[in-house]
Order: sequence, then C-alpha cells, then structure tokens
Amino acid sequence: MRKNFEHTADIGIEVESSNLSEAFEEVSLSFSEVITGGNLPKSLISKKVNLEADNFDSLLVDFMSYLIILFDTDLFITGSAELKITKDSKLLLKGKLIGEHFDQNIHGYGVEIKAISYHLLLVAEGPPARIRVILDL
Repeated sequence: MRKNFEHTADIGIEVESSNLSEAFEEVSLSFSEVITGGNLPKSLISKKVNLEADNFDSLLVDFMSYLIILFDTDLFITGSAELKITKDSKLLLKGKLIGEHFDQNIHGYGVEIKAISYHLLLVAEGPPARIRVILDL
C-alpha cells in the first residue's frame, strides 16, 4: 500500500509493505507518480542501485536522492524495482530500477522534486515495514 499526502508546499509519501526491501521499491514508484502526476512508465531500461549507509534513515534519503539524480541527469523514472536490503557492518541496498526516460507527452507531468527532507522521516523495519518521507517540491 502506498499513498501520497500534502504537506504545506511539499508532498509526503507513506508506504506500508511486508518487508523493508519491498517498501523501498514502493517508494520508488510513488516518487515516479509524483513526477508524472500518477502515471508509471514502462519497463524498458534499467539502472543499478548500490548504496550503503549507517542507518535506515540515511539509506532512504540517499536512495531518494539517487532517484532525483537519475531524473535530473538522465530523465529516468522508475516503473518497477527489484531491491534487496541487507545488514553487514553497514546497511546495503542493492538491485535495479526498471523504467524509461521521462517524456511529458507520454507520462504527463505532476511536479518536480528538488530534495528529500528529514522532517517527519520514518523508516520502520516492521513487520509491516513502514516508510514516511516528505519531498521538497
């Protein structure tokens, strides 16, 4: 389950899933839906994900910042994701994002995401795993 909620001049994403890896996958889809106004792209190309962090909050912010970088540099938006979070000496997020290059004529247009906020940030392992994050528009 994923939903977006309004927060002053920003927008928030809330996700609940059976595990944290799936919750991160759902966050990537909500991210695309914010940019497109609700449309998910086709799965035509893929981008690798390989991130590490000391805690779940940092891992989420780093992941979502990576989504912003992919959009800003390659116009890439995610239509599906295959992600796995593991714990070693650090938290590791590996996998791939599958999607296509954004085209406003095909995907529509919602809003541009500028940054990720730590305000009201929540990452809970669960079960169920829960994520809440505010996006700066």
